[in-house]
Amino acid sequence: MSQPYIKVLNRTDPNRCNCVKYARSKVSSLPYGLWTLWSKKRSINSQKPKKYSVAIMNVGFWGHVGFVKKVGSNHLTIREANYKSCTITERHDTAKALKIIGYYAK
Repeated sequence: MSQPYIKVLNRTDPNRCNCVKYARSKVSSLPYGLWTLWSKKRSINSQKPKKYSVAIMNVGFWGHVGFVKKVGSNHLTIREANYKSCTITERHDTAKALKIIGYYAK
């Protein structure tokens, strides 16, 4: 299985160590209390990716979120914090490969 494209964008952003805080800096209406995968799942209000929505990812007990930067015909580009320890990164791949289970759209 190949790894998705990943690019480090920033190592100094004040929200670089917390995926939820970073996503909320981009989508201010993102709910609070998103500590676990279960709580992140409760914020899902769409199964269709949209530019500027928040992708919810099934990654371990805590889960993960990322900001949807671009939606292509076969892939997404997401920007996220703390996927790589305390950095802002960009990845693009299919929703399945990124382990996206749904989206929060404002």
